[in-house]
Amino acid sequence: MKHPSQKRFWWLAALGVVAALVAAFSWGQLRADAAPTLHGTALDNPPLVAPFELTNARGERVTLEAWRGELLLVFFGFTSCPDVCPLTLGRLAKIYEDLGEPEDVQVVMITVDPEHDTPEVTQRYAEAFHPDFVGLSGSTADIAEAAKRFYVGYRELGERSFLHTDTVALLDREGRLRLVYGQDKVARIGSDLKTILAQRRW
Repeated sequence: MKHPSQKRFWWLAALGVVAALVAAFSWGQLRADAAPTLHGTALDNPPLVAPFELTNARGERVTLEAWRGELLLVFFGFTSCPDVCPLTLGRLAKIYEDLGEPEDVQVVMITVDPEHDTPEVTQRYAEAFHPDFVGLSGSTADIAEAAKRFYVGYRELGERSFLHTDTVALLDREGRLRLVYGQDKVARIGSDLKTILAQRRW
């Protein structure tokens, strides 16, 4: 038969274990609430996108520095694209509008067909989806350099037809490539941006 003091010891020990488990669970929940999972593919040690220049509709040479301090969504496409480009930009426009058109979020389309998509043509195409969107073009060498920075591949299949990487890249306010969204994840960009903006991440 156990002595009453032994019973008390084991009772207090069990109570302590339960309390520790509850505390651990609560801390885990707090951490989960504080840092909810984002849906894009995250890059280890997010790289600062190396400088490159493109041309805007005003004929100005621009770099990503123009949007430093903003969250940047970058998509490569072309204006005669029959499917994925208009679909993606349409989704991004809806996401942007649903967020209330935040001033610190910018959508940029970069053409992979600079021969036909001049800066003016690319800008008109981008802003047809939303007037705040930016379209950029440049020389063939400019586009190749920009695509390299975002790990984007593309090649011409025929007259005004291209095969290209159709991901959307999310850059933080310092110009680091944080997340990449495949087409199956584009619809989740809105919830991710809502989280990032609310927590003032990056």
